[in-house]
Amino acid sequence: MSRAIVTVWKKEMRDAMRDRRSFMAAMGYAFFGPILMAIAFFFLIEQLSDRSAVAIDIEGAESAPNFAQFLTSQDIIQRQQAWPQGQQPITLSIPETWQSAMADGESVEVILRADFSAQKQRSDIERVQRAVQAYSTQVASMRLLMRGIEPQLVSPLTLQKQDLATAGSRAAMIMGSVLVFIILSVFWSGMNVAIDISAGERERHSLEFLLAQPLSSQALVWGKALTASTFALFGALLSLTIIPIVFSFVPLAQIGISMTLTAPMLLSMFLQLIPLALLATALQLFVSFRAKNFKEAQTYISFLLMVPMLAVFGVEFARIKSTVLAYLPLTGQHQAFLSLIRGEALNTVGVLVSALLTLVLSVGLLSYIGRMLKSEKTVFGL
Repeated sequence: MSRAIVTVWKKEMRDAMRDRRSFMAAMGYAFFGPILMAIAFFFLIEQLSDRSAVAIDIEGAESAPNFAQFLTSQDIIQRQQAWPQGQQPITLSIPETWQSAMADGESVEVILRADFSAQKQRSDIERVQRAVQAYSTQVASMRLLMRGIEPQLVSPLTLQKQDLATAGSRAAMIMGSVLVFIILSVFWSGMNVAIDISAGERERHSLEFLLAQPLSSQALVWGKALTASTFALFGALLSLTIIPIVFSFVPLAQIGISMTLTAPMLLSMFLQLIPLALLATALQLFVSFRAKNFKEAQTYISFLLMVPMLAVFGVEFARIKSTVLAYLPLTGQHQAFLSLIRGEALNTVGVLVSALLTLVLSVGLLSYIGRMLKSEKTVFGL
């Protein structure tokens, strides 16, 4: 690394450290983000592991006492109080013809009325549905036995599930959002610094002064890029340090998940984030220098931050299984992180190729920015 780049890096680091806004932005995202994620997981686990009784409105329970007793055994009881404001009632209607239809071996239509789009009541509605289905299966088996027919005859196949998922693979399934958060830390933590040392310096008319010094535009760009990358990696390091501490207090074991982030795993993640931090900084500097002013740069970069989110979440929700993803920038780091969480062996070739491509893109983009700074249009924001 040339002395000119180191000099620019030291100068920009001193200026950035004086700016409390940039320092707090780098630290704030990495510090408060894991806490907010942990709180969200607390509510999720509470909802998934909640086995308290479901109180619903049961109409016509007197017509089917056995069915009502079965529902009670499944912790589905008659509601004794009014529904809270903002919640739609869950009502199970049993017809008066229940007894005669059961005696004649006929089908009985039971009506379940609820708001099936309500997220907070989804688990309660599903529990009622499962209970009704279980009772229906039980009655069907009894009817077959009364007619001298073995119930197994109408069920020639029995599916026995043997879950081979490990605690790590379950953790990867639900902790994918946390991994995305770690990756995004390199984009968020250095963002304010990247904008300030590019569009900000141009607005303060200090960029022309720097370009007038006896150093090349490439050295200037690399010094600025290393400054923003330092803040980006500081945020990533803070995230990797805080997340294991915060999530050690989250009762993931209640939903069959075990997440253990050892020191070698965290070190591996940090090393893989180094080229990604440089790419994030290069993209932010490019957008900032292309913008006309500081506010315009902030607007453009806010849209730029959606790119890594859409790329990673898009792969997750679309369930794309292409092996090419392990060799690409951004998705390669995400795939490697998933392997670490699952306890699988890392695709070393994929990690190296992804890192190399990330560095190549970063170097190419920074070289192009250096050439941009030779133009008055870029320097003066014309």
